[in-house]
Amino acid sequence: MEQATDDVINVQLPRLQDLMKSGDLEVDNIDVFCEKGVFDVPSTRRILQAGVDAGLAINFHGDELHPMNSAELGAELKARAISHLEEISDAGIKAMADSGSVAVILPTTAYILRLTPPPARKMIDSGVVVALGSDFNPNAFCLSMPMTMHLACVNFRMSMNEALAAATINAAASVGRAETHGSLEVGKVGDLVIIDAPRWEHLIYQLAGHDHLIKYVVKKGEVIHSAT
Repeated sequence: MEQATDDVINVQLPRLQDLMKSGDLEVDNIDVFCEKGVFDVPSTRRILQAGVDAGLAINFHGDELHPMNSAELGAELKARAISHLEEISDAGIKAMADSGSVAVILPTTAYILRLTPPPARKMIDSGVVVALGSDFNPNAFCLSMPMTMHLACVNFRMSMNEALAAATINAAASVGRAETHGSLEVGKVGDLVIIDAPRWEHLIYQLAGHDHLIKYVVKKGEVIHSAT
């Protein structure tokens, strides 16, 4: 672990900085998987701090499979966001509420891997900004944000309004884009979907069949997909 940590800090990050300075790569955030058998808390701290020193925002995985006090660490380091948090502690929830770090919770992961769900209701009620993500990867193969929102309401007991905010403006905040994305406002980027339904809640209420529900996908003000 120490060798891997040293490699990230002394080899990978300097190379990354060179590519950023040359304009060959644009990177905003640094991520670490803080978990038993991967990167422990001291190693995670070293890597995240090195990332901050390199001009990156902290956006990392923590408290997924074991309680690692990742939330407390992220809050201390003023993390932009922390993902997973199935095993977050009460102290971690308070720390994130105080720091303003966004909790990116992943309903598909808890569902597919049969993990203990993150305490989303307690986080929201405690003042933590909660965002939703699909966690698309080989062990949570889901590209559907409507399904993600549906599971958040059913399994995490979030309201539809909370799920909508978590999947849009709060998700934008989790990657530092809330000023330009995540809501329909004059001057913001025009990313949206247009649905064929009497109420917007059908986007969450319907368990499947979203290919029929979503009629248009608009990206930067341009229609990039039409179901008609």
